[in-house]
Amino acid sequence: MNFESIYYFTELAKTLNMNETSDKLYISQQTLSNHIKRLEDYYGTKLFFRRPKLMLTPIGEEYLKYAEKLLTSESDMINKIRDMESENMGRLIIGASSPRADIFIPSIIEKFTEEFPQVGLVLHEKQSHELEEMCVENKIDIAISIDENYKNENLKSRLLLDEKLYLCVSDRLLEKYVPNLDSLKEKSFERINLQDFEKVPFLLYTQDNRIRALINKSFKDSGVRPIDYIETAYSRIALSICNKALAAVFISQMNIKRWMSEFDDDINIFPLYSKNKPVTLGIYAIKNKNRYITKYAKRFVELLEEYFDSINSEKLEKIAKK
Repeated sequence: MNFESIYYFTELAKTLNMNETSDKLYISQQTLSNHIKRLEDYYGTKLFFRRPKLMLTPIGEEYLKYAEKLLTSESDMINKIRDMESENMGRLIIGASSPRADIFIPSIIEKFTEEFPQVGLVLHEKQSHELEEMCVENKIDIAISIDENYKNENLKSRLLLDEKLYLCVSDRLLEKYVPNLDSLKEKSFERINLQDFEKVPFLLYTQDNRIRALINKSFKDSGVRPIDYIETAYSRIALSICNKALAAVFISQMNIKRWMSEFDDDINIFPLYSKNKPVTLGIYAIKNKNRYITKYAKRFVELLEEYFDSINSEKLEKIAKK
């Protein structure tokens, strides 16, 4: 028995397709078949049914759980040895929720690869609930997610940023619904009162969106029922709707930073408050508390913290000038 055969077994168990798995592993089907047979001979039992189609036997299903734990333990041991011998080499698997990953990952990768040129990076873009599962199953080393309400006690989180939400609205739109525009803008620069915008149409995200839950609560706390111009799951459309003066939109801190140069000149950016507190969405670094964390993984989290600290120090509030 060797770890290579065990690894090949776990990969085949994912696809249950010899051709697909051998292509992925860059080996022949015969080589893959030989590794599986070697394991079955070692244990004296079948791990796969071959007919009528390839599938795990009951023993194979149990062995898969064992094999995944064994490979994780082996990976942790290798990482510990490399850390103790100061060999900064290996692989770091990161998971991040879309669409934030394409904002901060490029900024961090450049610095990280300069410090750890022998560490390979793998990035998975998934939704928050999927990242939780991947951490629990040791499929990723670190997840960057917007949720800390994890159901599994084996996960450990670290707050990176309380991401603020902003109301973005054009003067062209406000002039249609607000009698004293200049007064409202001055008043809203530090924090908005949604009651002042109750006649303004809004773009709202679909109910399954995390930001929508925060927006719903903010309207409820203000005693305002929003005028729903359009509902969407696609955050990018918010920029176009805002620039065309069709509706007021709520945009997260990181997206405002990304789109700042694309806003029209008459767009106002006001911070969203509820009950005298800024409305924020927590962004967290998450790991499986039972996994060994390497020096380079710790450094990656430090770089994340440095990046998000720089984001938080920027003032994004803006009053459109006539």
